[in-house]
Amino acid sequence: MGFISRKLFPACGNMCICCPAMRSRSRQPVKRYKKLLAEIFPKTPDGSPNDRKIVKLCEYAAKNPFRIPKIAKYLEERCHKELRSEHIKFINVIAEVYNKLLCMCKEQMACFAASLLDMVVELLDDSKRDAIRIIGCQTLTRFIYSQV
Repeated sequence: MGFISRKLFPACGNMCICCPAMRSRSRQPVKRYKKLLAEIFPKTPDGSPNDRKIVKLCEYAAKNPFRIPKIAKYLEERCHKELRSEHIKFINVIAEVYNKLLCMCKEQMACFAASLLDMVVELLDDSKRDAIRIIGCQTLTRFIYSQV
């Protein structure tokens, strides 16, 4: 008899759907920075941000500077989404993440400065809500102070 791979047929010889040998192997691992980005935001708009996870994300970014552009791109896209949805708490969380990035990743500031400034321009252009413009002013001030 010929050789049949165990990937196709389980060791018991039966074709049972519950058998672990027949389960799909298509599950991909989630990138760590994506998991951290998902965990920094509260589950509801009224919840508080997870400060410990924000610090973990910033420490991860400091140790892995090649991930900073992807993190910044995600934050910028999320900011645009939350502006359209008018979730000021989530915009505040994004501004807090950028503030921590400014403090912890000064050497890699060039990697996320363009994204940060695009977000600030978007916040300052909002003429309907003063709270969002205030967040934009505070973020711009922190960015300027971190330059010195």
